[in-house]
Amino acid sequence: MPSKLRILLSVLLILPMMACVTSVKNRKSKEMDIHYSLGISYLNEGNRVGALQELLKSEKLVPQNKEVQNALGLVYFGLDELEKSLLHFHKAISLDASYSEAYNNMGVVYLENKDYEKAIQSFNKAVLNEQYATPERAYNNIGWAYYQKGEYAQAIKLYEKALKFSPNFPLPRFNIGLVYFDVANYRKAAAQFRRLVTDFPAYDQARLKLAMTYLKLKKNDLALNEFKMILDVSSNEAIRLEADKYINILK
Repeated sequence: MPSKLRILLSVLLILPMMACVTSVKNRKSKEMDIHYSLGISYLNEGNRVGALQELLKSEKLVPQNKEVQNALGLVYFGLDELEKSLLHFHKAISLDASYSEAYNNMGVVYLENKDYEKAIQSFNKAVLNEQYATPERAYNNIGWAYYQKGEYAQAIKLYEKALKFSPNFPLPRFNIGLVYFDVANYRKAAAQFRRLVTDFPAYDQARLKLAMTYLKLKKNDLALNEFKMILDVSSNEAIRLEADKYINILK
């Protein structure tokens, strides 16, 4: 998936993959299932070309399958073909008007297009389904849309709702920290990021923001410790370079 926005990438990395459809008796459906399974496997491996080839074969065999349409939407999103991505998410929803995963994914595309109102509408439709297995993801995404609009109080409200559904879901807490950082409430921001790195020591983005927050609080020694820790726990080259830059400044 593209990494144009750091939070979107985090959101997409934690979007659920569709389960394989149940094998049925007729040959066409069985063949469709094979291509679908291969496509999902390629998608998870980051092989978008292979995923697209297999999923298109699956679609040709059984066009009226919501999981296949949803998967195609994800592949096209990964290829930055946003209009095609939306087309397939709409097809998935036309096959099942309560298909929360497709609504959520469609909302992410609208976020990428900076169409925040349509994004919020899509995410809200996702959570209308009381059987939606991961509503915390849609609520977090609604919060991100409000954050992008500059409506910080509403964003925090939605992030907190996401945490009610899944208290151990780290992304809403990170996003709350971002809000507090942006409004210069650095003590509250530090509390959010500090809790995250305690619970998730390898969460390098949160550790980097914690270090940056300590700098705002003029706690340079604590910031230096966090920057050094990043070099121990992170494999992200961009984050490591950022930490190393500050380490050299603070020495």
